[in-house]
Amino acid sequence: MTNPLLNIKLDYMKIHDWKDRTETGENRLWRATKHGGEWKFMSRLQKSEEGWTGHESMSVEDLSVFREVLFNKYQRRRIPWEDVLTIDKMIEEA
Repeated sequence: MTNPLLNIKLDYMKIHDWKDRTETGENRLWRATKHGGEWKFMSRLQKSEEGWTGHESMSVEDLSVFREVLFNKYQRRRIPWEDVLTIDKMIEEA
């Protein structure tokens, strides 16, 4: 987003939420945030956990699910293609 009065680009933190089901059948809520080009991942069990747990690294399976979430948002023109490419690179490195 660009402020026309100042002619500078404002970079807001982007938040992406999705959920999946664990082996025990409980829903796990996931949250990924991107700020300053750095991704941070958090999760919590929907019913049994109050706070979010940070994840330093993600499994390839979880990253692939997140990539699908981002790709769907890209198709609706809600995020730039570079965000999808960044996750592709993370999947290759994992």
